[in-house]
Amino acid sequence: MTRASSAAEALAETANRTKREAPFGAPYAFVLVTVEGDDPAAVYRLTRAETVVGRGDEGHIAIEEEQVSRVHCKIRVEGSVCTIVDVGSRNGTSVNGRRLAPNVAQRLRNLDEIEIGSHRLLLLTGRFRGQTKPAA
Repeated sequence: MTRASSAAEALAETANRTKREAPFGAPYAFVLVTVEGDDPAAVYRLTRAETVVGRGDEGHIAIEEEQVSRVHCKIRVEGSVCTIVDVGSRNGTSVNGRRLAPNVAQRLRNLDEIEIGSHRLLLLTGRFRGQTKPAA
């Protein structure tokens, strides 16, 4: 056993030596950080395969603004890939200043800027330390 793999195994154990369940998406993490909007300190970790962004109760990430549709866009995570789809919202969704075509998935990358209404979100991605890359 290598030093790195023993360190990774130690991090995967709890205090009583039971195996800790890996978080969603492990070894990858996806986080949206608010750059501009109602709450500039808001941070959202993507913890499901599909996250709905919209106004009101329909959205997992709620943006209370008239320019935002109830279901505005969906962000999907599958392994190391994160995509966004505008689901035909009234005012559209932009990534890095380019408006998305409705119902067409756009792959997101680290530091991509997403604009929804007057809100701007920055995507941060990474891989947990001590985790080896999965075999292809």
